[in-house]
Amino acid sequence: VCSSDLILESNQVIAKFTTPMSVISNRPVIGSDTLSLKCYVTVKTAQRWEIETNVEPLSSTANDLFTMLVTKGSHETITVKMPQNSGVISKRTSKSTPTAIGAKFGTQVTVTNNVGLIPKGCFIKFANHSKIYLVTEDLNGTGTMKIFPPLRETINNVTFAHRDDVIMNCQFDFDVMKGMSYSDGVLMDMGTIRLLERL
Repeated sequence: VCSSDLILESNQVIAKFTTPMSVISNRPVIGSDTLSLKCYVTVKTAQRWEIETNVEPLSSTANDLFTMLVTKGSHETITVKMPQNSGVISKRTSKSTPTAIGAKFGTQVTVTNNVGLIPKGCFIKFANHSKIYLVTEDLNGTGTMKIFPPLRETINNVTFAHRDDVIMNCQFDFDVMKGMSYSDGVLMDMGTIRLLERL
């Protein structure tokens, strides 16, 4: 996991993600069995990303994290840098600012102005909407890039973030502690928190 996976406030870092950490795709799936035990599965189109992680508040900003937890809780938007997979970080070579064209509900976009590799497993975010997408096949240079989930909005020559600049709008899960606890009176221990993508 990239060391720059962070909780931000006014574009300033106030805490870092620590291990263990999970990035989960939450997509409703309904299944049932017939009397002959044949399984039928229906997959819904709704999808959101969820992050479960421990948090390390920076010593100079522990008060900012505490205030955020108390005042924003699970009802206001916070921003985090989306964790990129370590395999993505080691393979990606694209440092350009690519643009994309794609139709609403499509699972692929046409990419231009890209030089280098955007590997599968990379999280991206288009400039004209807030949804986070996952690249499902390698893209080297320009061409067709496949993504998950399907596009929520049409994009037309829109730039997209694909490195450590992918910022996700999210909210704390309802059961996240709305305060803080101390270990030895010095260290702030949040335990595991859950962040939900804000759709």
